[in-house]
Amino acid sequence: MKKRTVVSAALAMQLFLCTGAFAYESEFMNSKAANADLPAKAKLEAYKVGKDFMTTKVRAEWTKEQIQAFQRQGIFRNIPVLAFQTDASDALKPKVIMTNLPGVKVDLNTGGENAGDEVIVSILGGDRLNPDKSYTLYTGWSSREGSDKPILTLHSLQRFGQPGGTINDLSDTKDQLARIEWKQVNEKNPNFKAAPADFKVSFPSHADEKNIKKVKGEYTNIYSKETLAQYRKGAAERVGILSEQSIWPFAATFKKSTVMDLKMLAEQYKLKISQAYAIGTTADGEEYTVVWFGDDINDLSLLEENPRFVKFHIAEIEGRASGDSLQSLSISPSVSLVDVEDKERQPTGIYWLDQLGSASK
Repeated sequence: MKKRTVVSAALAMQLFLCTGAFAYESEFMNSKAANADLPAKAKLEAYKVGKDFMTTKVRAEWTKEQIQAFQRQGIFRNIPVLAFQTDASDALKPKVIMTNLPGVKVDLNTGGENAGDEVIVSILGGDRLNPDKSYTLYTGWSSREGSDKPILTLHSLQRFGQPGGTINDLSDTKDQLARIEWKQVNEKNPNFKAAPADFKVSFPSHADEKNIKKVKGEYTNIYSKETLAQYRKGAAERVGILSEQSIWPFAATFKKSTVMDLKMLAEQYKLKISQAYAIGTTADGEEYTVVWFGDDINDLSLLEENPRFVKFHIAEIEGRASGDSLQSLSISPSVSLVDVEDKERQPTGIYWLDQLGSASK
């Protein structure tokens, strides 16, 4: 938010901490309806599952006035963001994310010995938020065994897409909404019946960390069937001329009915998968995006039981592979599109855009 509004927004924000018989909770409110940097209303809960795993759930709402700020503004487009930042101890790693926020993309800025990981959830369908609905963002975090001091903070901010193909953070919009200390979270997640007797989360949590890249900015410039078709054509041409043995960052989008074993897919096409997206659909037709890092489908056991999905399929994967592997993958009948790195632009899947295009036919 702009610096001149910090004081007034701070006064409007109400925070509280509950321990003992309740979960760790933090609730906040933004009374300035026109200020889209912060959700109008949100609540964060944190629970433990076993001794080495923590879950968080954010419930957030935006007003009609805020959502109007996410409409396309000429050549720019404002993108609302919720982001989690771990502390510098490198003792806390993200494992799995689940949300019904529309059109989300997840960036992972990985830490190391002197820095913690940052998970950035960009809501690229921000203009399609419903002002009468509370949205959920679930995250699961693995703690290094024996550590009781990790800290996790939740921020909101805005990004914007530029015609040149980048997505940048909007200055002076980052606000800390909540701060969680691992040792303060004592209650068990009620949506897990019980942690399995052999429950243990692997650490570190994601493969090929350094190669998980940010969302490709060109994604924000696709707003019609024509621009989507142009994007598809360009991506297909780039894949077609790849040198066979060179290694390329890539993103693959799958068709809606795709169900697959990621490890088998990685073996078949010699892929190193760093991040995966799936779509889960509930009985009432609501869609959730599920994201995890690497190709281990067992990480999905770290999702809480609610909501219950009646359909579940892989939507996108990201990673690295050779040119000939990507050319073979691009002609698979289950694949909608393979995109590769282009100069300074990073590849990204287009499942959300595909569905918008299908709905508009």
